Amino acid sequence: MRKISLIVLSGLIICGVYSPTADALPPFKKAFDAKYVQPANNPAFTTAAEAAGCMICHVKGQKKNVRNPYGEALAKLIDGDAEHRIKDAAKAGNKAAETAKVLKELEAAFSKVEAEKSPAGPTYGELLKQHKLPQ
Repeated sequence: MRKISLIVLSGLIICGVYSPTADALPPFKKAFDAKYVQPANNPAFTTAAEAAGCMICHVKGQKKNVRNPYGEALAKLIDGDAEHRIKDAAKAGNKAAETAKVLKELEAAFSKVEAEKSPAGPTYGELLKQHKLPQ
């Protein structure tokens, strides 16, 4: 029984050491909410944004690097891969500074993308002013 316990404990330790950690991207959804959802003060828009979650920019059921047209438009304006930038910065001890930098780029991207036409026809900014999600 002692050998089995030791083997199980060893396995758990090995799994813990070699398991990749889950580093979340910066709070992109929170930034979107702060810029568009909260100021709108529209319960239906708030509910829609909450229900959509990450799918405001991503495609449901796809890998996380698959974005919808709105997400693609934003991604084009952010230097490199935000997730890798932040992970690399975390390894160097600069995660907070890099996260702040990426969020600043995202804020600028939000404003620039507002002028772009959505696949539905209106600009993303027009959709957001109508309290519609920009997917």
